[in-house]
Amino acid sequence: MAFKVLLIDDEPWALEGLELVIPWESLGFEVGALCGNGAEGLKRMEELKPDLVVVDIHMPIMNGLEMIEEWRSRGNWSTKFIILTGYSDFEFARKALKFKVSGYLLKPLDEEQAESEIRTMGKELMKEQEQHYIGQIALREQEILTMKEVLLGKVLSAEGTQLMDSLSRSAESWSVCLVQVSEKEYGQWSSLASEVLNGRHVIYIIRMRKDLVSIVFGNVSPGPQRTSDILRKRLEALACRLAGFRTYMAIGSTESSLHHISNSRITAEKALLHAFYEVEGNSILDYADLQNHDFQRHNQQVELIERVLGALQLIDYANYQSAVEFIEQSFRQMRVHPDEARKFVIYLLHEIRAYMRAQMAEDSENYRSFEIPDLDEALLTFDDLIGMLHSCGRVCFELLLKESVFEAQGIVQDINDYIHAHFREALTIKMLSERFFLHPAYLGQLLIRKNGIGFNELLHNLRVEEACRLLQVNQYKNSEVSEKVGYANYHHFLKQFEKRMGMSPTEYKKNV
Repeated sequence: MAFKVLLIDDEPWALEGLELVIPWESLGFEVGALCGNGAEGLKRMEELKPDLVVVDIHMPIMNGLEMIEEWRSRGNWSTKFIILTGYSDFEFARKALKFKVSGYLLKPLDEEQAESEIRTMGKELMKEQEQHYIGQIALREQEILTMKEVLLGKVLSAEGTQLMDSLSRSAESWSVCLVQVSEKEYGQWSSLASEVLNGRHVIYIIRMRKDLVSIVFGNVSPGPQRTSDILRKRLEALACRLAGFRTYMAIGSTESSLHHISNSRITAEKALLHAFYEVEGNSILDYADLQNHDFQRHNQQVELIERVLGALQLIDYANYQSAVEFIEQSFRQMRVHPDEARKFVIYLLHEIRAYMRAQMAEDSENYRSFEIPDLDEALLTFDDLIGMLHSCGRVCFELLLKESVFEAQGIVQDINDYIHAHFREALTIKMLSERFFLHPAYLGQLLIRKNGIGFNELLHNLRVEEACRLLQVNQYKNSEVSEKVGYANYHHFLKQFEKRMGMSPTEYKKNV
């Protein structure tokens, strides 16, 4: 933006010359107005707030130095002045310096000298503007850092206390709106929040942790309102714009001073907990409406876990659904504390997975078909967790029912019969799975449940048992017995035989 300049001279031709001779636009200036005396100049300066004023000293009604003196007495020390005079009088110059006059030009103007002076003023203004901008950023950062310390209830330094005193006076009262937003969406949220809340200098957006933001805002209108209508509408507009985000917002208590703003943050956190059970989107929770809604403990958690696991053991899907529905209704009705409810459901999910792991092969992926959330996922709602219990129940009962059907059809007995008939061959569980159209891990678990031992153990038992029968006949060498019962490697046969019989094949023949 161009710097604003005001030209003041009682001679019209001099004003016109100043406006036309100096290339104001190329030097970064914009002429805002022309005045004929100091009194008029004061009035226009109040209206325009110019960055630079070029003024003649000798004018009727109020001369240039009187005007500058009056302007400075009002506390306006940032405005730059260049004075014009036809007299190179030392007393004028000395008096002008007293009022912090930046430049001094003699009439008639030397165009080159005047342009050089104006260019110098432009550079000074630009430098001051940059320094002011940097200073404002540094001040804002200091305000935010100090505000965060206050929010966390920390003891402030003398400088911090003074800063909070100053900021507190900019509003009648103060409140905190806490916003819970996922870390991956924080960037988009921050951009949107800045857009919606832009222009309110009594608003401070402070990131407390990766998923929690404090919006500290002041109520600039007097009265007992918790927040001004304008601020409330802006926050509600922000909530509506966040329709595509998993975001919760809650407003805490109203405090008269920023020194007590941590109370508002604490009460906002209490209100935010209720988002765990709320299903309405784009709404702002208010501590004033929820302060009498206390959370409770649930004393039937052990019984509920036993009921759910019992339904799995009996493969009673209807009872499982009924148990989950009871959990949902009782927890919601009692308003169980979110931390307790979250821990209970996640623990129950782990117990269900552990039960399924015990029923199936360890390398099976089936029992991993449902994901268990992390306890730190604060944006999870009660509806999310109940939905997980329902979805994992569908997965588990589908697997359990499938297994039950297979067993009822006697497929495990068919597999056992096949193993007994073909154990002398190079039999593997993969070959069995292909023959009976079952996943190898699932087939292995079925055999464990039916036989009490795994496939490999059963296979070696049958082979060693047959080897003992052949050794008793004493018609074959040990190596021949090894081959006949299905071992391609004699040392492997020897190891398995000694493991089960406690002696070598040769010793066994001597003892029979």
